[in-house]
Amino acid sequence: MMRIETIPEYEISRDVNQLIIRLLVDSFPSYPPDRSYYKILPQFRYLVWADEKLIAHMAIEHRVITNTGIPARIFGLIEVCVASPYRGQKIATTLLQQIEKLGRTSKVDFLMTFADDHRLYAQNGYQRVANICRWMKVHEHETTGIDERTMSDCMMVRQISIQKWHDGTVDLLGYLF
Repeated sequence: MMRIETIPEYEISRDVNQLIIRLLVDSFPSYPPDRSYYKILPQFRYLVWADEKLIAHMAIEHRVITNTGIPARIFGLIEVCVASPYRGQKIATTLLQQIEKLGRTSKVDFLMTFADDHRLYAQNGYQRVANICRWMKVHEHETTGIDERTMSDCMMVRQISIQKWHDGTVDLLGYLF
């Protein structure tokens, strides 16, 4: 029996945090082996359980960005992953559907991600965009500056409100999630 849990970051126990770390390290070979986040903690996570085993994960960043100077509310999707024995069962698609549903009821304008593999997101209505993107650079718990460049190889957006996405500069008003 599969169960999906939505949990604020501050409520995650040490034991669950260790399970998240293991799943992330198994899913992303260059992932830091000592923490459950890559740069900065997310606001909340979706965790998928099969009995007591953590089989999938999606972290969410909730913030305001600007798209050509126009404020937009977003959910940023981070570290969407499914344990290898459970892939191909539409679990990641179910997670994307869950965050879209929450976004539509929570006054969110867009869902965003930065993905090396676009297939899952494209199949679920996300579009690659070629905006110039500005963000705060973070490395090993230190702010190292501001960067600005196109992220056309990995930046994907899904519109979920009436607000339109525009070409031009996107200011993430924070780190690159």
